[in-house]
Amino acid sequence: MSHPVLEASSVAAMRGTGPSARQVLAPLSLSMDAGESLAITGASGAGKSTLADIILGLGDPSAGQVKVLGEPWSLPGRNLSAQRRHLVQGVPQDAAAAFVPRYSIRASLHLALSHLAPQAAAEERIERAAHVARFDTALLDRRPRELSGGQAQRAALARALVVAPALLVADEPTSALDPATAGEVAENLFTTAKDTGIALLLITHDLQLAARCSRQLSISAPR
Repeated sequence: MSHPVLEASSVAAMRGTGPSARQVLAPLSLSMDAGESLAITGASGAGKSTLADIILGLGDPSAGQVKVLGEPWSLPGRNLSAQRRHLVQGVPQDAAAAFVPRYSIRASLHLALSHLAPQAAAEERIERAAHVARFDTALLDRRPRELSGGQAQRAALARALVVAPALLVADEPTSALDPATAGEVAENLFTTAKDTGIALLLITHDLQLAARCSRQLSISAPR
């Protein structure tokens, strides 16, 4: 029996401790299958980025549970192996800042693969990921500062794809780009998800972008 790529059950989050603690993500549940795209929308303060961090494994929920391919994902004290961590990858808002400045894009992709693929297979996987992400392979040996905003976003997508994830989490991936570049990056994200069968979770305030997803889920700030 196949499992959904992502299952979140009554997931909530708190910030702070003791009397000063406050809820930053109201309980929510969602499920995603392979090849599906889901847009998470809502006003500032609704907890969209908090949800993204939980699903990326960068934070733990205060309640509820996340499963990836049927196995527990966000649990306090979890110790996920490299083979498990690669299943969920993020595409950040500020792609250039997410790379180590002194490393070339190729070196960063090699680093992403270091626990998952032997050196002999790495170059082939890097070339393939760059192709799928529409990132010019002639730019692989450049450093992040030598790329335009759109090129950096495509490089970030290539880095996410090179490890063959089941789920991509894109947190406001176009908000720092000019309209023309944002349109190109958005088109690239949707095309990539469709062509690869990867599930795409899109965090966005852009309702036109959200409308392109298979489904939408609007969340509200905790009361």
